[in-house]
Amino acid sequence: MNSKKFKVSILAFVSIFTMSCSSDDSSSSTETITEETSQTNTWVKLTATTSAGVNKPNYIIMMFDQPVTSTNDLPPIKKQITTDANGLAYFDLNSMITSTTPTKYYFEAFVQNGTGYIWKSVSHYNVNLSKGTMATSSIIVN
Repeated sequence: MNSKKFKVSILAFVSIFTMSCSSDDSSSSTETITEETSQTNTWVKLTATTSAGVNKPNYIIMMFDQPVTSTNDLPPIKKQITTDANGLAYFDLNSMITSTTPTKYYFEAFVQNGTGYIWKSVSHYNVNLSKGTMATSSIIVN
């Protein structure tokens, strides 16, 4: 008989213990706050290509805030990217172009020649850039 009382006592104890550990406690809760940040992408993708459609790797595409002319020295270079194996230059401008007011920028293609550059652009790409502008085009080169 003592054995039955002992088993019942253990069973009661385990049952009470299990119910008290239940996670039905509504007095504490966990709240997850997710803050959404939206990033406005600003970029220019340019492909250096010949008039015959041959993409040119290893061309240096330079970005200026003034037009480039053959009669003057190069204006200050704002950014430059070397084209990849497919002739593509990708300008990530998120940190550089932060204003919503459009500003005109000029892009030209060059190849390295010692410490200088040889201007290779046949066409001359320019675009008004503001925050959120995404532009894709080509520069015809020789």
